Amino acid sequence: MDKSRLSLAVYKRTGFALDPGDPAFALIELNRLVLEELLEEAVGRLAQQLNALPDRIQSSSTAVASELASQGVQRVVEMLIESRRTIASDAEQAQQRIAEQAEKMGKVLAGQVAAVVRAAQTVSRGGAARVRWLLAGATIGVVSCTGGFMAGQLPGTHNLFQQSAGR
Repeated sequence: MDKSRLSLAVYKRTGFALDPGDPAFALIELNRLVLEELLEEAVGRLAQQLNALPDRIQSSSTAVASELASQGVQRVVEMLIESRRTIASDAEQAQQRIAEQAEKMGKVLAGQVAAVVRAAQTVSRGGAARVRWLLAGATIGVVSCTGGFMAGQLPGTHNLFQQSAGR
Protein backbone atom coordinates (compact mmCIF):
# COMPACT_ATOMS: atom_id res chain seq x y z
CA MET A 1 0.00 0.00 0.00
CA ASP A 2 1.39 3.38 -1.01
CA LYS A 3 0.76 5.61 2.05
CA SER A 4 1.91 8.82 0.35
CA ARG A 5 -0.51 8.31 -2.53
CA LEU A 6 -3.34 7.59 -0.06
CA SER A 7 -2.41 10.69 2.00
CA LEU A 8 -2.60 12.84 -1.13
CA ALA A 9 -6.00 11.33 -2.12
CA VAL A 10 -7.43 11.95 1.40
CA TYR A 11 -6.12 15.54 1.35
CA LYS A 12 -7.72 16.20 -2.05
CA ARG A 13 -11.11 14.85 -0.93
CA THR A 14 -11.29 16.07 2.66
CA GLY A 15 -8.62 18.75 3.11
CA PHE A 16 -7.01 16.80 5.99
CA ALA A 17 -3.33 16.00 5.70
CA LEU A 18 -2.22 12.58 6.91
CA ASP A 19 1.39 11.70 7.37
CA PRO A 20 2.57 8.11 6.73
CA GLY A 21 2.85 7.42 10.48
CA ASP A 22 -0.74 8.47 11.19
CA PRO A 23 -2.81 5.90 13.20
CA ALA A 24 -5.50 6.08 10.48
CA PHE A 25 -3.28 3.88 8.35
CA ALA A 26 -3.30 1.27 11.12
CA LEU A 27 -7.12 1.33 11.00
CA ILE A 28 -6.96 0.84 7.24
CA GLU A 29 -4.67 -2.17 7.69
CA LEU A 30 -6.94 -3.55 10.41
CA ASN A 31 -9.95 -3.07 8.14
CA ARG A 32 -8.12 -4.84 5.30
CA LEU A 33 -7.23 -7.80 7.54
CA VAL A 34 -10.84 -8.12 8.73
CA LEU A 35 -12.13 -7.98 5.16
CA GLU A 36 -9.62 -10.62 4.04
CA GLU A 37 -10.68 -12.88 6.92
CA LEU A 38 -14.38 -12.42 6.07
CA LEU A 39 -13.64 -13.05 2.43
CA GLU A 40 -11.79 -16.28 3.23
CA GLU A 41 -14.72 -17.48 5.36
CA ALA A 42 -17.25 -16.62 2.65
CA VAL A 43 -15.16 -18.36 0.01
CA GLY A 44 -14.86 -21.44 2.26
CA ARG A 45 -18.63 -21.61 2.78
CA LEU A 46 -19.26 -21.11 -0.93
CA ALA A 47 -16.75 -23.86 -1.76
CA GLN A 48 -18.53 -26.24 0.64
CA GLN A 49 -21.88 -25.47 -0.96
CA LEU A 50 -20.43 -25.90 -4.45
CA ASN A 51 -18.79 -29.20 -3.46
CA ALA A 52 -22.16 -30.54 -2.29
CA LEU A 53 -23.93 -29.37 -5.45
CA PRO A 54 -22.96 -32.31 -7.75
CA ASP A 55 -24.33 -34.82 -5.22
CA ARG A 56 -27.58 -32.87 -4.92
CA ILE A 57 -27.86 -32.64 -8.70
CA GLN A 58 -27.19 -36.39 -9.02
CA SER A 59 -29.81 -37.32 -6.42
CA SER A 60 -32.35 -34.95 -7.97
CA SER A 61 -31.74 -36.29 -11.47
CA THR A 62 -32.05 -39.86 -10.20
CA ALA A 63 -35.40 -39.02 -8.61
CA VAL A 64 -36.61 -37.33 -11.80
CA ALA A 65 -35.48 -40.27 -13.95
CA SER A 66 -37.21 -42.71 -11.62
CA GLU A 67 -40.45 -40.74 -11.77
CA LEU A 68 -40.28 -40.50 -15.57
CA ALA A 69 -39.69 -44.24 -15.86
CA SER A 70 -42.61 -44.96 -13.55
CA GLN A 71 -44.91 -42.71 -15.55
CA GLY A 72 -43.69 -44.27 -18.80
CA VAL A 73 -44.40 -47.78 -17.56
CA GLN A 74 -47.84 -46.72 -16.35
CA ARG A 75 -48.64 -45.22 -19.76
CA VAL A 76 -47.52 -48.40 -21.55
CA VAL A 77 -49.72 -50.49 -19.24
CA GLU A 78 -52.70 -48.22 -19.95
CA MET A 79 -52.08 -48.49 -23.70
CA LEU A 80 -51.87 -52.30 -23.49
CA ILE A 81 -55.15 -52.48 -21.58
CA GLU A 82 -56.84 -50.27 -24.18
CA SER A 83 -55.36 -52.36 -27.01
CA ARG A 84 -56.68 -55.55 -25.43
CA ARG A 85 -60.16 -54.02 -25.18
CA THR A 86 -60.05 -52.95 -28.82
CA ILE A 87 -58.85 -56.37 -29.97
CA ALA A 88 -61.57 -58.13 -27.95
CA SER A 89 -64.22 -55.84 -29.41
CA ASP A 90 -62.94 -56.36 -32.97
CA ALA A 91 -62.80 -60.13 -32.48
CA GLU A 92 -66.39 -60.17 -31.19
CA GLN A 93 -67.59 -58.14 -34.18
CA ALA A 94 -65.72 -60.45 -36.58
CA GLN A 95 -67.33 -63.50 -34.96
CA GLN A 96 -70.76 -61.93 -35.35
CA ARG A 97 -70.11 -61.22 -39.03
CA ILE A 98 -68.88 -64.78 -39.55
CA ALA A 99 -71.98 -66.20 -37.87
CA GLU A 100 -74.23 -64.00 -40.02
CA GLN A 101 -72.43 -65.01 -43.22
CA ALA A 102 -72.52 -68.70 -42.26
CA GLU A 103 -76.27 -68.45 -41.61
CA LYS A 104 -76.85 -66.79 -44.98
CA MET A 105 -74.71 -69.36 -46.78
CA GLY A 106 -76.48 -72.18 -44.93
CA LYS A 107 -79.85 -70.97 -46.21
CA VAL A 108 -78.53 -70.66 -49.76
CA LEU A 109 -76.93 -74.10 -49.63
CA ALA A 110 -80.06 -75.65 -48.12
CA GLY A 111 -82.05 -74.32 -51.05
CA GLN A 112 -79.51 -75.71 -53.52
CA VAL A 113 -79.50 -79.13 -51.84
CA ALA A 114 -83.31 -79.21 -51.85
CA ALA A 115 -83.32 -78.40 -55.57
CA VAL A 116 -80.83 -81.18 -56.27
CA VAL A 117 -82.85 -83.65 -54.20
CA ARG A 118 -86.03 -82.75 -56.08
CA ALA A 119 -84.21 -83.15 -59.38
CA ALA A 120 -82.87 -86.52 -58.27
CA GLN A 121 -86.36 -87.70 -57.31
CA THR A 122 -87.77 -86.85 -60.72
CA VAL A 123 -85.15 -88.87 -62.65
CA SER A 124 -86.40 -92.17 -64.04
CA ARG A 125 -85.89 -95.35 -62.03
CA GLY A 126 -83.51 -97.05 -64.49
CA GLY A 127 -80.67 -94.52 -64.13
CA ALA A 128 -81.90 -93.03 -60.89
CA ALA A 129 -79.27 -94.64 -58.67
CA ARG A 130 -76.35 -93.43 -60.79
CA VAL A 131 -77.81 -89.99 -61.20
CA ARG A 132 -78.48 -89.73 -57.46
CA TRP A 133 -74.88 -90.61 -56.67
CA LEU A 134 -73.66 -88.16 -59.27
CA LEU A 135 -75.93 -85.42 -57.95
CA ALA A 136 -74.98 -86.18 -54.34
CA GLY A 137 -71.29 -85.92 -55.22
CA ALA A 138 -71.86 -82.68 -57.12
CA THR A 139 -73.86 -81.27 -54.22
CA ILE A 140 -71.15 -82.12 -51.71
CA GLY A 141 -68.54 -80.55 -54.02
CA VAL A 142 -70.58 -77.37 -54.47
CA VAL A 143 -71.24 -77.10 -50.72
CA SER A 144 -67.55 -77.66 -49.88
CA CYS A 145 -66.27 -75.21 -52.49
CA THR A 146 -68.81 -72.54 -51.58
CA GLY A 147 -68.14 -72.89 -47.86
CA GLY A 148 -64.37 -72.73 -48.37
CA PHE A 149 -64.68 -69.74 -50.66
CA MET A 150 -66.89 -67.86 -48.20
CA ALA A 151 -64.63 -68.66 -45.28
CA GLY A 152 -61.66 -67.39 -47.24
CA GLN A 153 -63.45 -64.13 -48.11
CA LEU A 154 -64.30 -63.18 -44.52
CA PRO A 155 -61.79 -60.73 -43.02
CA GLY A 156 -59.75 -62.20 -40.19
CA THR A 157 -60.98 -65.76 -40.63
CA HIS A 158 -57.51 -67.01 -41.45
CA ASN A 159 -56.34 -66.00 -37.97
CA LEU A 160 -59.51 -67.35 -36.36
CA PHE A 161 -59.00 -70.74 -38.01
CA GLN A 162 -55.38 -70.77 -36.83
CA GLN A 163 -56.43 -69.85 -33.31
CA SER A 164 -59.16 -72.50 -33.13
CA ALA A 165 -56.76 -75.13 -34.51
CA GLY A 166 -54.21 -74.22 -31.83
CA ARG A 167 -56.65 -74.75 -28.92
